[in-house]
Amino acid sequence: MNTSTSLRVNLGCGNQKLNGFKGVDKYPCEAVDILADITCTLPFEDDTVDEIYMDNVIEHINDIPSLLSEITRVCKKGAEITIITPHFACIDSWRDPTHVHHLSYFSMNHFDKESVKHYMGEGLTVVKRKLTFGGLMGNIGRILFLLNPWHYEKYWCFIFRPGTLTFVLKKN
Repeated sequence: MNTSTSLRVNLGCGNQKLNGFKGVDKYPCEAVDILADITCTLPFEDDTVDEIYMDNVIEHINDIPSLLSEITRVCKKGAEITIITPHFACIDSWRDPTHVHHLSYFSMNHFDKESVKHYMGEGLTVVKRKLTFGGLMGNIGRILFLLNPWHYEKYWCFIFRPGTLTFVLKKN
């Protein structure tokens, strides 16, 4: 991807400046290029954004479907959307009182369904998911997860705690 002509956006950037990305946040700071409340209409025209990056943002959003619908509106076909968030069993998911959602390895599957096209537009496809683990107990969790992610989340995730979830979606 040619970054000099591409519109790459770091939504809810906070103080995190990413090279080649326009920082968008509600609160002004050095990393912010565009002041905007991302829970409202995004400040971009339809089909203009090539890539969106959100690091520890989505868990703060009250209406995730509305935000993803707006992301779908502004993204070009084939645009990549990276979402990083704590897993619901990670202590970091619960430590921050501003978190309103606690997401699962399977949470983004909802936006990949044919049945949501009536409010998601052309829709999104989950192209990659990653769950991180740390420490000795994390190795046990990693093995249980690799054997069966659904079973791991249902029975084992609060014993062998995971860390960060990363989703990569593409606009259809």
